[in-house]
Amino acid sequence: MKTTFISTSAISAATRSSLMKVQQELADAQKEMTTKRFADVGKSLGFRTGQTISLRQEHSRLTTIIETNTTVSTRLKSTQATLKNFASNAQNFVGQLLGSRIGGANALVVQTEAQSRLESFLDTMNTASGSDGYLFAGVNSDVKPLTEYFDSPTPASRQGVANAFLTEFGITQSDPAVQNISAADMKTFLDTTFADLFNDPSWSTDWSSASSQNMRSRISTNELIETSTNAGETAFRKLAQAYTMVADLGAANLSQPAFETVIDEATRVIGEAIQELGDLQSQLGVAEQRVGDASERMSLQIDIMTSQITSLEGVDQYEAATRVTELMTQIETSYALTARIMSLSILKYL
Repeated sequence: MKTTFISTSAISAATRSSLMKVQQELADAQKEMTTKRFADVGKSLGFRTGQTISLRQEHSRLTTIIETNTTVSTRLKSTQATLKNFASNAQNFVGQLLGSRIGGANALVVQTEAQSRLESFLDTMNTASGSDGYLFAGVNSDVKPLTEYFDSPTPASRQGVANAFLTEFGITQSDPAVQNISAADMKTFLDTTFADLFNDPSWSTDWSSASSQNMRSRISTNELIETSTNAGETAFRKLAQAYTMVADLGAANLSQPAFETVIDEATRVIGEAIQELGDLQSQLGVAEQRVGDASERMSLQIDIMTSQITSLEGVDQYEAATRVTELMTQIETSYALTARIMSLSILKYL
């Protein structure tokens, strides 16, 4: 049996086809009402689709850089706070050193204090900052930058000091005979053999596992800057040098002239370290400023891009809501017509 275009079946099929099209239009209109942008951007914009794709890619790129800059800023602030703490502690220690030059019982007190400060300094240098790794390890952020001086077994850093002292004076630091070391001999030792322990290659071999290359971060589309420091900086070497000479060269048993030589040398070295810590703070401060400025500029760019994207893809939410209402009315009418058509029967007219 063949149906014609005026049959009930043909009319019903045409209605169903029309209903499916309206339902798809309704789904698109509902999506546009919710997202405030075209349901099918490519279909709606045609040849201008490439423009909105480019804008969205650049928008995503700048957003990612800004998020990275937030992490970089946090790391820089943590580093700055640590440097400030180093400088403050070093300055306090200078006061203790100057007060200890009277000798006697104070020599043992300042030696014990130096040991405590050396341990604290190394612990702080080995501080990790979450997913960023160790703050002072340079690009080797997953490696602890400095060895612990008072660990057991004796680390290379402390053994190096002991070997240098024994070679220079023929006795160990704990030997009571250290009281026979003259001020001149101690001065020569501190300026040469001992100082060399904090220069390369001894420093990188016995003390530090940090990289001399600092971390670099892309803070904008065209700016790549250093955003960290490392344990190889001379400021940190000098702090370690000053704390170690007071803590582990037998200061409590030295003669008064030799003890004063150690104190004077430690005071001088710490003074230089404080100055260099200030230089590091200035360098990192410049980096902080550049990161903040770059993020601010990119935020302005993102605002402009967002406006451009909205002008291309944006849909009037109220217009979309009106279309939804109209399409739902059409669907309800189609359902009613379909029900009427399906109820038609020739038997009613016979």
